[in-house]
Amino acid sequence: MIFEKTGDDDIKMTNHTRFGGCAAKIGPGDLSDVLCGLEIPEDENVICGIKGFEDAGIYKINENLALVQTVDFFTPVVNDPYWFGQIAAANALSDIYAMGARPLTALNIVCFSVKKFGTQILREILRGGIDKLKESKTNLLGGHSVEDEEIKYGLSVTGLVRVDKIIRNEGARSGDVLIITKPIGTGIMINGIKAGIISKSSEGHLIKTMATLNSCASEIMVSVKTHAATDVTGFGLAGHIKEMIKENLGIILYANKIPHFHEVIDLASSGFFPSGFYRNRDFYIPYVRSSINGPIFDIIFDPQSSGGLLIALQEDEVHLFKKKAYEKHMDFWVIGSFVEEPKGMILVE
Repeated sequence: MIFEKTGDDDIKMTNHTRFGGCAAKIGPGDLSDVLCGLEIPEDENVICGIKGFEDAGIYKINENLALVQTVDFFTPVVNDPYWFGQIAAANALSDIYAMGARPLTALNIVCFSVKKFGTQILREILRGGIDKLKESKTNLLGGHSVEDEEIKYGLSVTGLVRVDKIIRNEGARSGDVLIITKPIGTGIMINGIKAGIISKSSEGHLIKTMATLNSCASEIMVSVKTHAATDVTGFGLAGHIKEMIKENLGIILYANKIPHFHEVIDLASSGFFPSGFYRNRDFYIPYVRSSINGPIFDIIFDPQSSGGLLIALQEDEVHLFKKKAYEKHMDFWVIGSFVEEPKGMILVE
């Protein structure tokens, strides 16, 4: 699905190409194979590099401060170019927030054909991204564009973090609880938009949720005893939980506590899964043991666009997290508990 030029000011979308977003992400395991045997340049100031498969890279600039860098872009996931710009920007900023950092600067990444789509659509995409950067107090320094008939947009973002406040995707401890800050099911819902079968109210809620920054969640998590965090994107809930536990811990995931968008269960029951769902399921299902099946189980493999944060929080800090979340009018859900055994496994109950 892409934008199509219909006049100077008209914007619509047509089904000429695969509906994009995080479903187009290189599959889990593929990157390891590609990088195998390659010598990666690093020096002693690299705190988090490509070898660690963290949400962003971190480079120490002095004893107290470090730069955090990330890049993310994808094809349109919604019909409105302005909202697409907001969602893509929020998604790119999310990796900075997931590591407990604050964004400083950004560069636009644009793949676009002015001849095919006209300038108005591009302007709306960039306007959406700029408005989200303003909200996050991030400076736009420039960017790079290429001629491409498949629209893609995103950002390269640089942030700043105190060295002693870095939050990685591993580090959870047995007894910690798992918190999520946005509902899941965006991949399935996006396919529902493509098919034109979800309600306008559900579509509106989905769009606004994907465009919401993870800044509040990040601010709260760094103020409490957080042991690990990541954001939920292309590898789905199961994939990003696996990143957190690796082979060090297990986790009990409470299926009835997992928040999901309205209409997701019905869509999943009808088979509206993006291609990334099947890749995620095939790769991660050996690490999952479940006492349930059906749509509520399937959605843990759904690839997400601009998902929420997953936070491993010390259990006795939940009340404080809840108090601060209430003050900021931010939703969150406790969806699991980290356990010592079985290591490397996700137990869905």
